[in-house]
Amino acid sequence: MSAGTASDVRGLDNVIALASSVCRLSAEDGRLAYHGYDVRELGERSTAEETSYLLLHGELPTGTELRLFTAELRDRQKLPPTLLKVLKGFPPTADPMTVLRAALAVLAAEHAVPVPPATEQAMQQGLLLLGMTPTIVAVWHRMRSGQRPVGPRKGRSAAANFLAMVTGVEPVAEAARAFDTALIVRADNELNPSTFAARVTAATGADVFGCVLAGLSALAGPRHGWHTRNVMAALDEIGVPEQVEDWVRQRVALQKPVAGFGHVVYQGADPRTELLRQLAEQQCQRAGMWPLFRVARELETVVGRELGQHPIVDFYLAPLYRSLGLPTDLFTAVFAVSRVPGWVAHVMEQYRDEKLLRPRALYVGPADRAYRPLRGRR
Repeated sequence: MSAGTASDVRGLDNVIALASSVCRLSAEDGRLAYHGYDVRELGERSTAEETSYLLLHGELPTGTELRLFTAELRDRQKLPPTLLKVLKGFPPTADPMTVLRAALAVLAAEHAVPVPPATEQAMQQGLLLLGMTPTIVAVWHRMRSGQRPVGPRKGRSAAANFLAMVTGVEPVAEAARAFDTALIVRADNELNPSTFAARVTAATGADVFGCVLAGLSALAGPRHGWHTRNVMAALDEIGVPEQVEDWVRQRVALQKPVAGFGHVVYQGADPRTELLRQLAEQQCQRAGMWPLFRVARELETVVGRELGQHPIVDFYLAPLYRSLGLPTDLFTAVFAVSRVPGWVAHVMEQYRDEKLLRPRALYVGPADRAYRPLRGRR
């Protein structure tokens, strides 16, 4: 690292750490693309399964390839008895992300592979993670709620399956499609903290489970994975559109940020916001939650006018998730469900590099200190 100050490197903002072909994030013109395909077009026209294939293989699948890939994922959705037993052992008050990490660690023990794994072994672990992660989250939620778990059904899409397994109700087509889009637009976002954690772990030669567990641990941190739940808490606290301006003024006076605004990379609007705003509006209307959407829309207007900040992807995901019947404390685990394809794609790419990621630190502590024997210290 060249000479600099602590403020130059704090947060590693805009530091180019590695080269990748998985995701292009263009901060200047607000664009996001997976292997060259704009995320907005994928969100409108693709499916979660097709986008997962794209992330893992670098190309959109043919009809045959998509059918085979979807079948492979469906074959990996059902949880083994050992894992169901483990899930039953957690108290209902356990944090969903803690439960998810523990469950995946159990799967890792059952599906251990040589380290470093061969390409096919790594891909098989990746497919298992894509298939089982949504089921783990949904089954655990049903168990902690004292409800009978709803298993996956092969005739449903990944999005419809997850909603049905969480809520116990077959989702209407438009709700399933809205969640499909939500999965797609959150599947990857370049070197966010959890993806970077997964890639650093992959660079050591660890298996895919270990890499994804590293990503999960980073995502569980409130500065990374709690944005959507924080937005939901803010919307609930505000309550009605007429309270938005006073609420924002109070936040500003206390020098507190407004949850869901101001992306650390995008210089303008988040490219995913407009699409998610439309979906949140439609689904809140359908679910009888129109006041919730009105609060969100008014909050976007006031914050834009008073603070000049744009909403990030998490902002409209909050009312969208609520309208789909997803509980707030499950939002971070739903984020993980969305992000697994991106993590696996980055891990597979990092394996091909075969170089350890070992950055340097700018030392700012005391220097040239002389050792003193214990008797001479006070």
